[in-house]
Amino acid sequence: MTAKLDRMRMIPLIGAILAIGFLITNMVSYFIAVDTMRQSIIETELPLTGSNIYSEIQTDLVRPILVSSLMANDTFVQDWLHSGELDLAAITRYLQRIQRQYNVFTAFLVSRDTQAYYHFQAPPRHLKRDDPADIWFFRAIDAAAPYEVNVDVNKQQDDALTVFINYRVLDHDGKMIALAGVGLDFRTVRNIVSRYREQFNRNIYFVNARGDIVVATDDDTPVGASIQKSEGLAGIASQILGEERGEYSFKRAGRTILLSHRLIPDLGWRVMVEQDEAAAMRPLWLGFLFNLAIGFLVIAVSLVLVSIAFGIYKKRIGELAFRDALTGLVNRPGFEAEYETRLLSRRASSEPLNLIVADLDGFGIFNDRFGRAAGDAALGKVGRIIASVSSGAGVAARLDGDTFAILREGSSDAAARFADSLVKVIGAETFGDNAFAQLRASIGVTALTAGEDRGVAMERVDRALRKAKAAGGDRVCLA
Repeated sequence: MTAKLDRMRMIPLIGAILAIGFLITNMVSYFIAVDTMRQSIIETELPLTGSNIYSEIQTDLVRPILVSSLMANDTFVQDWLHSGELDLAAITRYLQRIQRQYNVFTAFLVSRDTQAYYHFQAPPRHLKRDDPADIWFFRAIDAAAPYEVNVDVNKQQDDALTVFINYRVLDHDGKMIALAGVGLDFRTVRNIVSRYREQFNRNIYFVNARGDIVVATDDDTPVGASIQKSEGLAGIASQILGEERGEYSFKRAGRTILLSHRLIPDLGWRVMVEQDEAAAMRPLWLGFLFNLAIGFLVIAVSLVLVSIAFGIYKKRIGELAFRDALTGLVNRPGFEAEYETRLLSRRASSEPLNLIVADLDGFGIFNDRFGRAAGDAALGKVGRIIASVSSGAGVAARLDGDTFAILREGSSDAAARFADSLVKVIGAETFGDNAFAQLRASIGVTALTAGEDRGVAMERVDRALRKAKAAGGDRVCLA
């Protein structure tokens, strides 16, 4: 019972130690992985996404800028302007050819002298200085750069939002005489953003110099809203708008958002790339839970195996502790434990139990004659004989020296017959190398009563044993 209680205490303790150690190790690994992932997203992945978008937009703008440059330096355009802008069909055909040849969304020319806006498919119209929609042209007159990229509505094409490349046309004296250029459908930019949104599951949007959102694909950042009034961004908006690039972390609707931004000088916009930290860390969290489940399952299986092994080794240790090494029989402590178990717990209606004690006659003389090694060998053989004849019918033990005891169920007469046969079997055996070396045994037998004290029973059976020896040995006496 004590061993069982010890095992019941030890197994949960071992399990708790393993579980706590495993949990701490996995939590430390998880938090390290989360921190590493967060740094990787902020410092590498988000900036890389922004750089890729920047590169794609730059690539999309290179060809239109080149086409606009060719138009601005085309002698036909310059000669047509100097000739008084009389042949409207000629400039229209020229713009149509540019649009078809380079597959651009729009092609246009604006004269500085007449302020006429020529389009590849729409009739000319005159720009007005007081019209907010035309302010881009009058601003470009005094610009120092050879061209500018402007995002505006295209009145000639159903007010479609268009990315215009406005290239300055100069005369021989370096004076600006017109703006020539082509335009990209703004949906090209939207498609780039949408593709990256679907590919990386990141919120990507563009803001202008004022912080207004001009392109977006997420409800959290609607077009027309300002980052200067947006939850989480309001506190860092001025800092964002004052730098070319940067990385931040902020809260929005209780979620942690990781942000990287980069200015696109050609557009005057900055690309904003956001990542919901929880969504990014979800695979790590699921991996953490999976590892925990596997780990605790392994711990549970290990505890079962440990419990089984503990029981086996406990039993083995118990056998070694209560087993006589020389004869293989139960030793005195084991015999006493068996006595308590078998006798003190027996009911009155149980089958009778008998105590049989055997002692070898003249064993001291045998030892003196043949030596201690022969004596030990003889004791081992007697032990095997007793174990053989009492197998399945009782408990056999070596108490000490050449004294053996057997607890055997059955009637007193049956116990006496068994003891008598044991005397005969031992007497018929030879021991040691000498074929004539023999041993005899004296045996005392007594019936036990339920709950009888072991000392009382032993004293009674000892009297029977002494009586057998006093009668010459090699016999059985009952008490």
